[in-house]
Amino acid sequence: LDKMRFKAKLRNVKSFYRLVETLEKIQSDCIVHLTETDVKFIVISDSAHGFQVWSGFESASYFSDYRIESKNNNMISFKINLDLLFRALKSGLLAPEIMVKLTKQDDQPFLTLAVEAQNETTISQGVPIAILGPSHLSAMKEPNLPEPEVYIHLPDARKLQCVIDRLKNLDNILVIKANMAGDLNFRVQTEMVSIATFFKNLEHPHIEGQSPPERDPTIEAKVSVEIKHFSKFLYSHKVEPKFMICCIVEACALVCHVLLNDLFITYYIPIISEE
Repeated sequence: LDKMRFKAKLRNVKSFYRLVETLEKIQSDCIVHLTETDVKFIVISDSAHGFQVWSGFESASYFSDYRIESKNNNMISFKINLDLLFRALKSGLLAPEIMVKLTKQDDQPFLTLAVEAQNETTISQGVPIAILGPSHLSAMKEPNLPEPEVYIHLPDARKLQCVIDRLKNLDNILVIKANMAGDLNFRVQTEMVSIATFFKNLEHPHIEGQSPPERDPTIEAKVSVEIKHFSKFLYSHKVEPKFMICCIVEACALVCHVLLNDLFITYYIPIISEE
């Protein structure tokens, strides 16, 4: 930390709290990458072919008085426990702002959160972190996947969560099928029963300012995933997103995008091979 400095005022406390709460549902270990303009959260499951979540936002949309300095082009990366960060944020939820900075005690680096109480005393909580070198982050890449056959807006996440919770009681494998005509269905199948839920007339995303591309409504795609994984993704409704988009690469990948103003969260959900 000798040549590393980071200090900022967290203004958007509740939204930041909801983001940490959402990511912590995947797993507690997370990598945070800070630059002069952006903040990224990267969660990669320990298991092989596991869950990955890449999230980020422009620093100015959550912080003010944002100052960062390092030998690595003013970039800082560290590993942090989201559960501990979540608890530290919880104590400052009612505060208009939280001062966030890197500190060190007995050679242990911390991300310290300081909240000014009503009696003008300051309450500080340090969350231990592990500083990561540039080579560690450069080795981490988002999955390189083919273009999806189908991309479709998801229905209201809270309603969908209720559907998935009911299906979860029947089996642990969820089959997701969608087409480019606005149809999306979720199915679980056991030896005794097959239950499916159908959604129709859903929108397909397109880039703002451009006319929607011509699409073939007959194109469809299907994947199978562990239902608990899809359920963890749906917890992202906590950030109150504007859009949730499901992208399916037939029998290859399920990628879900959560979008809210400057914030994005991309979920790479491992699929079950149908061999």
